[in-house]
Amino acid sequence: MAKKIEDPGSLKRLGGGRWQTRDERFTVEPQSGTWVVLDAEQADDLGLPLVRGPFASLTAAKAAIDAARGTEAAVSPLAAKVAEHVDRPAPVPTRGGRPYLARGATPVPKPGPSSVPVALEPPAPPPAEPEWIQRLEPAERARAHALIETLTAAGAPDPETIAERELTGSVAAVAALAVERALDKLGPDAGPAAVAALLADGSAADLGASWRLVDGHGRPIVLSRPRSAIP
Repeated sequence: MAKKIEDPGSLKRLGGGRWQTRDERFTVEPQSGTWVVLDAEQADDLGLPLVRGPFASLTAAKAAIDAARGTEAAVSPLAAKVAEHVDRPAPVPTRGGRPYLARGATPVPKPGPSSVPVALEPPAPPPAEPEWIQRLEPAERARAHALIETLTAAGAPDPETIAERELTGSVAAVAALAVERALDKLGPDAGPAAVAALLADGSAADLGASWRLVDGHGRPIVLSRPRSAIP
């Protein structure tokens, strides 16, 4: 069996509400109810990873990542100035047009890359989880993270919103998404019998969802017509 090739643009969860592409170039972080994208291959004017956003949803952030891959990486102006400073020879004092050292002076070595001071910033604390996840019990919180990862892997739009509606809004949001996708696969030419059979009983393994048609008392409604006879 052929080995499955991972999509470098797909997201993996880092914890604390943070996501990262498989090639580790882009990191998506929550920020005040929105999302920002950090680009490790492009820098801002301070030479730091370029920040894109904010975006209203995780889906919008993923779209920005796809767009960023088509643009040429920018070089920070500050990085060019630092390189110019490193390559420039140190001034040598002269007297009468000839170099000299004052008595007791220590020769100044030519600056190199190792002599340029680098300011080390403390690592930023992980971003806080969304408030609705923080309000959950530990077991439900773990379930929320697992559901978001499942929805993201399945390519669901705005996984966090779907997970929130599923776990806190008493809404069968995941099953609804699964039914919508199943109906789309049937196509516009599907007959009523095919649609009825789909709605009566079905499942979606990638979303971990299943559904069935029931009456007002919660009893399953079983269609007598076999699926093989449905066009």
